[in-house]
Amino acid sequence: MGTSPAHIFEFGEFRLDGTTRVLTRRDGAAVPLTPKAFDTLVYMVGHAGRVLQKDELMRAVWPDTAVEENNLNQNISMLRRVLGEERGEHRFIATVPGRGYQFVAKVRVSTDQARHRERAEDVSIAVLPFVNLDGTPHSEYFGDGLAEELINALSKLERVRVVARTSAFSFKGRPVDVRDIADRLGVNHVLEGSVRKSGSRLRVTAQLVSAADGYHLWAERYEREIEVRDIFDVQDEITLAVLDALQVKLVGGERSAVLKRHTHDPKALELYLKGRFHLFRMTPAGIDAGMLYLQQAIQADPSFALAQAGLAHAYRMFALTLEMPPGEVLPKARAAAEKAIALDGSLAEAHAVLAFNIFWREWNWSASEDHFQRALALNPNSADTRWMHAHLYSNTGRHEEALGEIAHARELDPLSGLIHAMEGQFLLHAGRTDAAVARLREALELDPSSRVAHLFSASTDIETARFADAVAEARSARALSAGDTHAIALEAYASARLGRVAESRAQLEELLRLSKTRYVPPYHIAIVYDGLEESAEALTWLERGFAQRDPKMTFVGVEPRWKKLRRHPRFVRLLKQMNLVPVEG
Repeated sequence: MGTSPAHIFEFGEFRLDGTTRVLTRRDGAAVPLTPKAFDTLVYMVGHAGRVLQKDELMRAVWPDTAVEENNLNQNISMLRRVLGEERGEHRFIATVPGRGYQFVAKVRVSTDQARHRERAEDVSIAVLPFVNLDGTPHSEYFGDGLAEELINALSKLERVRVVARTSAFSFKGRPVDVRDIADRLGVNHVLEGSVRKSGSRLRVTAQLVSAADGYHLWAERYEREIEVRDIFDVQDEITLAVLDALQVKLVGGERSAVLKRHTHDPKALELYLKGRFHLFRMTPAGIDAGMLYLQQAIQADPSFALAQAGLAHAYRMFALTLEMPPGEVLPKARAAAEKAIALDGSLAEAHAVLAFNIFWREWNWSASEDHFQRALALNPNSADTRWMHAHLYSNTGRHEEALGEIAHARELDPLSGLIHAMEGQFLLHAGRTDAAVARLREALELDPSSRVAHLFSASTDIETARFADAVAEARSARALSAGDTHAIALEAYASARLGRVAESRAQLEELLRLSKTRYVPPYHIAIVYDGLEESAEALTWLERGFAQRDPKMTFVGVEPRWKKLRRHPRFVRLLKQMNLVPVEG
């Protein structure tokens, strides 16, 4: 017909694929056409803007058959109907009296070869949380969990850039066009879908959307009701279909890695997804609930290594977020991480959480580095592993490496308030205070309720002598977590530097009183004494922190507030005992 079948035409809300001979709408729905009506449309679109004589059209569509003009007229009428033209309307096809027809809509042309080259060179994707169609909050975990499982599977391929969970989930519940989402996340594809869960039954839909034009590259509706146990098969089908649509070929052991099942017990998987859902709320109640579900998942399937890794993270959050005694909970975190590795030595998440636990509790920097490197070798696309690894670098004075690693994490998770906040902290440690202020401002724009961003902003304000601002930031952090002793310590420090010594001492007494009934990191009490310029007491509490293996002691070598003590013999001895390199200044 004079038009390459390899061409793909895009016009209005339609896409015409000459290779597959399919006309689709933007939502992926196929538009039914008879073969000759399809040929008519292909020829007209391929010669858009040109007035086509009726004889020319008939020769192109019926090259070896003599037909009446009425056949062509019927095809034109069908095309106008399926394209949605009203009577007398000519958005797509115009009649030119006495001559023929003209395709008048603006047409974009691409080729499969060009599309394949684009995908091969730059394949990136964001997986959005699957919309919960039940309308019941207790089922919400399932749509989130399915998306997270797909993120984890796709991220196993180093040549596919997969946006991390935090950024992809930041659009949850918001009516944002997928092309805008793709633009914010810097990806060229978006996977979205929905789930409906009723008892032991599921319905799942999924569609892969091109960021360039909003058209669907692939869509599937699992209209049949399926048993919960079959969700494993659905995950595999979606993963393979997406990779096929992206024209990513699996080689070597990639297929087994991508389709790896961490448990074959559907109940254990459901409990694990619930656990992760609650942990990501980052609240005391959420962490408690998440730990309970993860423990139940392990009871359902004792060989479930991923649940053990999740449990290790929960214990770590107990120690660092909820300020529970680290001597009690961090050994449990290590035990869970080691159990996960014993069950599955190729589990990147297990090596990452063990590395982070060693960093916080044991201060064995080389052992922590070894496990981080193993985790990154197994999954280089993990934003979580990248920012945790950057933490090790930053706190041990390897600032350039820390900033490189956290930048990589931000690329993978560009809208994560946590990662922006961590980068702000690491910039402060590296002596780049102005850059730290800017990055922390961005962190709070992304997540105004980020407790850590407020804490790190308070530290930055202290370094720049904006003590009133530091008090305000510390109070904001405390409002988000009433029992946060770090916030109390920073407010007391800033109050002392403002000359409000009585307020500072009252806050110090509050911390000392709390320490008699619950765990308070000695490092935080040392901060207040330093603000009051009582160096001997500050050093005494730092030494207590060392003796108790307070995780916050990992900051002692890099936080700028200790610069006046860095040459003190007791402080130098602490650094040597922790195998930390003294920071100049």
